[in-house]
Amino acid sequence: MNRAGLRRGLAWGLVATLLMPVLLTVVLGLGALLGALGDAAGAKACGRLGLGLGAAWLTAIVATVAATAGVTLAQGPRQGDGPPRPAAEQPAGPVRRRRRRRLRSVADRLAAEREARERPT
Repeated sequence: MNRAGLRRGLAWGLVATLLMPVLLTVVLGLGALLGALGDAAGAKACGRLGLGLGAAWLTAIVATVAATAGVTLAQGPRQGDGPPRPAAEQPAGPVRRRRRRRLRSVADRLAAEREARERPT
């Protein structure tokens, strides 16, 4: 399957994965309502339909995972993937070293400012 087909399958799988639980909840709720109203046949039909929708939902989840794996594998390796290059192969350039500054907290700064104000000039 080509990339467009995999992406289309992934999109449909994602839609099915997100919308099936909503449909399943509606069908099971309708079955409970029909059961409360005394329609045993309707409640049983909704229960069986809910079972089928649950199985379809599980299948949609598995298919979405498989399509995601297919799309990822079809893209091929990205630039920068793989092990790091040895130091001899890395581009040469000046080595910059950053100076480390001592970070002071706000309380330290305020104490230093207070001491500077209190000192006679």
